[in-house]
Amino acid sequence: MACFSRWARAGLDSSYVKRLAKNLVWLICGNFGALVIGFFVNAYLARKLGQNAFGIYNYAQTIALYAAMMVDCGLNAYGNRATARDPARAGQLLINIAAFQLILGTCVVVLSVSVVNLFPPWPADVRPVVVMSLLWLFPFALNIEWLHLGFQRMRAVALGRLFQQVVICLSTLLLVVDSGSVIWAPLARVIGGVASAGWLLWQLPPGIFGKAKMRLRQTMGYIRSSRWFWMSSLFVQIYHGSDILILQMTRSPAEVGQYSAGFRLMSMGIAVIALINVWMFPILSAEYGRDPGVFRHLRKMYYATAGVISGIILGVGLPLAPRIVLWVYGDEYRNTMPILQILMIAAAVLTINGALSQPLLAAGSESGVFWQILFTAVVNVVLNLSFIPSYGAAAAAGVYLASQVFGTLWLFFLYRRRMKGPDGGSLVEGPVQEDVP
Repeated sequence: MACFSRWARAGLDSSYVKRLAKNLVWLICGNFGALVIGFFVNAYLARKLGQNAFGIYNYAQTIALYAAMMVDCGLNAYGNRATARDPARAGQLLINIAAFQLILGTCVVVLSVSVVNLFPPWPADVRPVVVMSLLWLFPFALNIEWLHLGFQRMRAVALGRLFQQVVICLSTLLLVVDSGSVIWAPLARVIGGVASAGWLLWQLPPGIFGKAKMRLRQTMGYIRSSRWFWMSSLFVQIYHGSDILILQMTRSPAEVGQYSAGFRLMSMGIAVIALINVWMFPILSAEYGRDPGVFRHLRKMYYATAGVISGIILGVGLPLAPRIVLWVYGDEYRNTMPILQILMIAAAVLTINGALSQPLLAAGSESGVFWQILFTAVVNVVLNLSFIPSYGAAAAAGVYLASQVFGTLWLFFLYRRRMKGPDGGSLVEGPVQEDVP
């Protein structure tokens, strides 16, 4: 209530505050349902596939994630912020970004399948799983969640995520019955992605396209403006995925499966802060430059929320980690227990990381965040190459924690230097100018 009263004094009327709260409730409900279903699907796959096949599946999903970053080009985050700042541009943003990503996704899939067939880089049991995972790029390119986030239409986003997980769950139960079904596990994700993309397209506001047209010059302008987002997302995936890739190259598939099992549980643990990030980014983007007082109050609320979530992760998630592993995966994954405990500490640090990075990104300081991510990725890869071949999954978890601590400290000093406007709500150097052709 104290936060609401401060917002009111800063010039926000009660209807606006209620709309923000309603959006958050929708996101919480939709994401909680999606999280529960995703939790069940993950546990089902781990048990049905076994450690070896589960490791292959996660390796293929990591490859697909890197490919998705190429298709994204930072345009989703850029489109989200641009829509929040100027909703009138939404139609032009949508038609150019979606068309470009679909064309690029098709090219990536065709090129990747050709390389896999002509110059097989993986064993015969891995290749078809990788190819099937890459089909996810098509629904990824058509997923316009970024537009609904920019409009702050969280109901459509929440239901889309829930619908996607329901379809993935049903498809997984039908397609995956044992370790020999590993090739069909990625197909379930593709089907869910198609369902979600279709829902979000159906929920588009009427008349959004208006006189919008595809213009190559305009698309290239968007790509120039989103270059820091794209490079940041690429290097984020390097230090989020290099551990899996190096484990796959140097250790057994079973060890990859153990680490992947712990990492997926950790990812579910930080789902709350990811939800807050999704909710806050378009709000911060819209308020930055329009009302510095509101921007400052939103940031303070962000810090407090992140601190509470980090405390819960350390106070509840950390001591319960061994029991969670046994309950979800069974005794076969007992070696995942210490891995998950290390990753839980990393999750608490990552929560603080998000509360520092999102206001900087919303305010146009993505170049500074990029350099933090770049150096963190370099540190991560060097340490992984040094320790994983000898010490395996436990070393991967320790390196991930060290990387998060390094990156968060960098962001802390960057934040203190750049967010020092006279009212605490603006950058020292002002917002970065965007290319608007």
